[in-house]
Formats: sequence, structure tokens, C-alpha cells
Amino acid sequence: MMHASLGARSRRAALVAVLVSVSMVSLSVAPAVALADEGDAPSNQPRMDNRARAQQLFDSALADAEAGNLASACPKFLASQEADPKTSTLLNLASCYEKNGQTASAWGAFREAEGLARKVARADWESAARSHAEALEPKLVRLTIQVAEPSRVPGLVVMRDGAKIPAGEWGVAIPVDPGEHVVTAMATARTPWETRAPIREASGVVAVPVLEALPPEMLAPAPAASPAGADTGAGPTSWWTPMRTAGVVVAGVGVVGLVTGGVLGLVAKSNYDKAHALCTNGARGCPAGAVSDSDAAYGMATGATVVFAIGAAAALGGAALVLFAPPPRASGASAALHFGPGAIELDGRW
Repeated sequence: MMHASLGARSRRAALVAVLVSVSMVSLSVAPAVALADEGDAPSNQPRMDNRARAQQLFDSALADAEAGNLASACPKFLASQEADPKTSTLLNLASCYEKNGQTASAWGAFREAEGLARKVARADWESAARSHAEALEPKLVRLTIQVAEPSRVPGLVVMRDGAKIPAGEWGVAIPVDPGEHVVTAMATARTPWETRAPIREASGVVAVPVLEALPPEMLAPAPAASPAGADTGAGPTSWWTPMRTAGVVVAGVGVVGLVTGGVLGLVAKSNYDKAHALCTNGARGCPAGAVSDSDAAYGMATGATVVFAIGAAAALGGAALVLFAPPPRASGASAALHFGPGAIELDGRW
């Protein structure tokens, strides 16, 4: 029996302090059974840091429970159970819920503890959990959320206290803790709906109405069909399409080529005329310098002709791009509201 861990002993001892009606249950059990409940099986061993955290939370919850601060104790018992699940912790959590008036939560926890105790062969804990659950069952209050067929619009989402209620649960009396419960419903292109249902000593029913359609001004208009190539934009369009912009740039380069070619041609002609004036007797009377200047002027004239031709081609090509570019596409703006579970979204195009 000395194999049982210290944490196991302290948590089993704490169980006696919290569960008054279960205090007669003997905790002197075989180590193998205790270890099974404490989750020591090698195939499912929790991390040591989770165990330490769970033990610290359990000790703090126990102190709060002994001081009568159940509102603080119950969440700590729950956190301890989530960090390192144990049947003993679950029984303490169920007892805390019961003392705090959370009958539905207590009933559910006792039922769960009953099944877990059966798995670890703790007949004493199983019997205690079953007795508590059976005693609580007549005290349960239930909430029924009814959704009639006309109310089941496309995309309908129903929630209770922020948790989504599956369609299979609609119309079923579900145990809830006494208090006020918030029921909401929302659907695509529908106005959200919400109500508060105080369920305390008697069960209640909440009927989800047919959600009203959103006003037309809050919905994006459907795009109208138009012939192929027609301008369907709702907003102003720009004349400067990419093709037209490229055409203007190319035409500008062509104009520069024309001007450059023209200037070079004029300079070449002037140089040629000067060199030719030095020749007094045709080609035989030309000095060597005049012949060289004449050849240079001829080469410059040839280059000017090439530049001029390229410039003319570029200018004509750019003009063609501008003239034959397709019309600009419209860039209309639109916006629409979409409703979903717990969120309202705005979609737009600009």
C-alpha cells in the first residue's frame, strides 16, 4: 500500500472534507486500484507539470470550498480536472456544483463520475455518485428551444449562452442550471434575434421566431446581365488603360527619333556642302581634308536616315495602340453585410 503517491493520498483525503455524504466510503484500497484511478497507467500518463498544476488547483479549490467560497472553488476544481482527469476530482467538482445550486452541472458531473468509477472498480464511489445524481434529477429545470419549420431559414444558427445548439437538440428539454439564459439566432441576410430566458424553479420554453429579412439597402444588389464586351461598371472609368499608356510612350519615343533623325540630316547636309565647296575641279580638285569631311557627312546622313525611319515606325505604332485599344473596364464599388455565428462581416469591392 505504500506505493500510492502522496498526491493521490491528499486528493482522496480532500474528498472526505468536501463530500459529506460520501465520507463513510473507505479509502484504504489496493494500490493497483488507486493507481488506476489516478491515471498512472504507462500508456496514458499525464505530464508531470500538468499533475503539479492540477494538484495546486485542487488544493486551492478545496481551501475555497472550506471557506464557503463556492463561486471560486468550482472553476478551480474544473481546471484541475481538465489538467489531470481523476474520478476523485470529478466527484469534488460535482459536489461543489451541487452546493452552489448548479443542479444541471452537478447532475451531469455525478453521472460522468459514476461511469468512471465503474471503470476503475470503485463500487463505493460509483454508488455515491449514482445516489447523488438520482437525488438531483427531480430538482432539474429544463429549457426547450423550439424552432418551427417556417423559422428554419437557410443558414440558421441557434445559440444558448454563446454555445451553438445543434439542430438535433431543437425541441428537446435540456437540463440547465437555474438562472438567466441568453438565446440568440442568426442567419444569412436576416436580422439577428436575441432573448433572455429566466429559468429558476420551473422549466421553460423559448420559441425562435422567423427572422426578418435585412432591408434592401443593407444587401449588395445582384449584378445585372449585360452583353459581352458591354461596360457593366457602376463607377467612373479612366481613359488611361495600360495599352493606351504604352501607345503614348511608344509614340513619344518615335517623335524623339524623328526629331533626332531630322537634326542629324541637316547637320550632315551642311557638312557635305562645306566639303564640296572646297573642290575646285570636281573630284580631282578636292583636297584630302574635303574628301574626308565629305565621307563623314555621308555616313552621318545614312545614320540620320535610319534614326528617322525608326522614329517614324515607332510613332505610327504608338498611334495605332492608342487608336485601336479596347474600351476601359468599369471599376464599380459594392458592399454587403453578412451575418454568421457570433460575427457580422462587411465585404466590398473597389
